Amino acid sequence: MKKMDISVIITSVILSGNLLTAWPVLAQTYFNSNSIKEGNLSNTKNLQISSENQNQLTSVSDDSTSKISEKLQVQSEQLYISAPPELDEIVNVNQLQDVTPDNWAYEALRNLVEKYQCISGDAEGHFNGNRAMTRYEFAAALDNCLQKLGRSINSLSNKIASQEDLAVFQRLQTEFAEELKAITARIDTLEYKTASIADRQFSTTTVLRGLATFNLISTFGDEKSVSPGSDSTEKIDTNTTLSSRSILTLDTSFTGKDRLRTQLVAGNVNNFGSSVTGTDMTRLSGSINTGNDVFIGTLFYEFPLGDRGIVAIAPAADFPTRIFPALNPVSSISNFGAESPIYSFAFGSGAVAYYQFTDTLAAGISYLTSSGDNPNEGLFGGQYTALTQVTYTPSDKIGLAFTYGRYYAPEPGATINVTGSKGSQFAQLPFGDNTPTSSNAFGLQFTYKLSEKLILGGWTSYFNARAEGSPSLSNFNGSKGDHADIWSWAITASLADLGKLGSQLSFVFGMPPKVTDNDVIERQDQDTSLHFELSYRYPVTDRISITPGFLVITSPEHNADNDTVWIGLMQTNFSF
Repeated sequence: MKKMDISVIITSVILSGNLLTAWPVLAQTYFNSNSIKEGNLSNTKNLQISSENQNQLTSVSDDSTSKISEKLQVQSEQLYISAPPELDEIVNVNQLQDVTPDNWAYEALRNLVEKYQCISGDAEGHFNGNRAMTRYEFAAALDNCLQKLGRSINSLSNKIASQEDLAVFQRLQTEFAEELKAITARIDTLEYKTASIADRQFSTTTVLRGLATFNLISTFGDEKSVSPGSDSTEKIDTNTTLSSRSILTLDTSFTGKDRLRTQLVAGNVNNFGSSVTGTDMTRLSGSINTGNDVFIGTLFYEFPLGDRGIVAIAPAADFPTRIFPALNPVSSISNFGAESPIYSFAFGSGAVAYYQFTDTLAAGISYLTSSGDNPNEGLFGGQYTALTQVTYTPSDKIGLAFTYGRYYAPEPGATINVTGSKGSQFAQLPFGDNTPTSSNAFGLQFTYKLSEKLILGGWTSYFNARAEGSPSLSNFNGSKGDHADIWSWAITASLADLGKLGSQLSFVFGMPPKVTDNDVIERQDQDTSLHFELSYRYPVTDRISITPGFLVITSPEHNADNDTVWIGLMQTNFSF
């Protein structure tokens, strides 16, 4: 056994007892840059301002360690701001002078770190570089060394400090007493908040989020709209309505990179479509009407495909733009303005896959059906949509996407129709409700960031529909193989932070889907409707926002004999 100076041992034990009593252990997170290895599910690109959880390009990637450190630092600062009242008397260490490499304290601590290996900052336990440190950073490193030295002495290990080293530690402790006191208070607050979160957390694997929306809606117009060739006889006779919807979303992860989403919905929001105004061109987005009963709105499981891809399997109500970027920067209040019609007829049970081949090129494919739970039709015997998309983003200012879709429905009037309930009745059902119909659809979408706050978007879509049976209604006759051409376009714009940080002004102008040519001439649109929409989302707090907005439809149903229809809306969102 080595001989030791008795006075050194006694001094060491006394000092270590002091240290162990006075200063808590500092979390290694601040110093061990390799403490978090696994990444999580994140968006690799987001050229547009997202509309709730849609229109986002989602893939699997690892977050960099630097981003994790920044996030932890922000969280630490937030905890310090809400620390107990006794912190008020502590000096704000961030306002004090930095500790530079030529400072005696800096060199003293460097020597102690190298001698006692008390900071795991890198593989050799040294400082990372010769940069200046804030006094708080320096005190954190000093506190870590004090704790490690105290534990070593208490355990009677071989790392016993010399009397000279103990004197240096004592001098450093005196010099940075205020900073060490601040660290103690912050750690106490962090431990308290961590314990509170652990006691109150919903689940160790599941995150619960909620959204409640109140809608005040009014309609203005004269007579209900009708299709070309018909006469309007019914007045628009409505009053202002107050309705609501609630959405609870549970996101569960089993590996840290996958996600099981279960979404529960309930509401009594009328969509203000054809039943109210005579046309679905006035249909609102996000309209949930379950009679206030609770239903499963969405259920899917998604997991990584290599390092740059994602696959989702959904038994209930998935949609491609949850993964495919729709490149629409606006937060629209209307069904038409939310996204291009090329996406709207793809909905239901099935699977979606998307892969980011390079930083600029990505592609995806989806297969979704509305009859997945029907044993008579199943996944492949009823209505379905197969969609594929190639996305090109040459810079962070511009994005382009080309989309192709293949659609089929044995009874489009009873399931998802040709244009996903957008545009005129003739566009949705070019050959009638009960005629088996297929279509080849093509879409081109773009977005362009003019500035950090102003983003433009737009799309054009073309549907070539085909009658897979012989259309036969009381007012027309057709033949199997008849074709119809359906076109649509829109220009959108989003202006962020107008009046308040987090606000968004959204504008939509376009032509809802229109039948420009049909072998069944009686179901061809003769005139042109135009869609004007303006809305403004204003954040009252981080969790509450209000959105006033209106939309105007001229010549509804592409029929100039119809009166212009207006919809006014005041929406209040509460998120938690």
